[in-house]
Amino acid sequence: MNDVDVGRHAQAIAAEGYAILEDVIDIDLVDRLVAAIDRLHKALSITPATNIFEGDKTLRVYNLLAHDRVFEEVPVHANVLPIVEKVLDVGCLVSSLSSITILPEQTAQPMHVDDQLIPIPRPHVPLVCNTMWALTDFTEENGATRLVPRTHLSPDVPDPFGEPAGVVSAVMRKGSVLVWNGSVWHQG
Repeated sequence: MNDVDVGRHAQAIAAEGYAILEDVIDIDLVDRLVAAIDRLHKALSITPATNIFEGDKTLRVYNLLAHDRVFEEVPVHANVLPIVEKVLDVGCLVSSLSSITILPEQTAQPMHVDDQLIPIPRPHVPLVCNTMWALTDFTEENGATRLVPRTHLSPDVPDPFGEPAGVVSAVMRKGSVLVWNGSVWHQG
């Protein structure tokens, strides 16, 4: 597990819209999270959604904090929370803690931003900061999240079904975390 340079990652998010924190989550915690998610899939009889945004070959469990104590370790993790606090503020709030398990043959979500429902002109100060924990290796082949760097600085919103220039894949190893400004264009 690596020590985190909070300032460097916060600067990357300010400039590029995202940062990948390599190998910052202890693999024991990752394994406990995976086991809890697997239990929830069975206990809650989770099946894929029937819409293109959530995915017809994707399993999602929402409100994880209500389901298992292991998830309480996620929003306050010492290697991640300080970066989120640099992006937003120390008074930031958790609005959602969910799991996303992408199954084979799932098509990518439409390109979007996570603060799109907040009706203020772009660009604006960060209102949303998300983290995506790699509980498995994220590769281009298995659907790593795709982002368009610096688009959080643009006044434009993405064409949901377009293919913008400059897309990068958040390729990362199990135990790493993607942190991004909710205004950056991305698709999962």
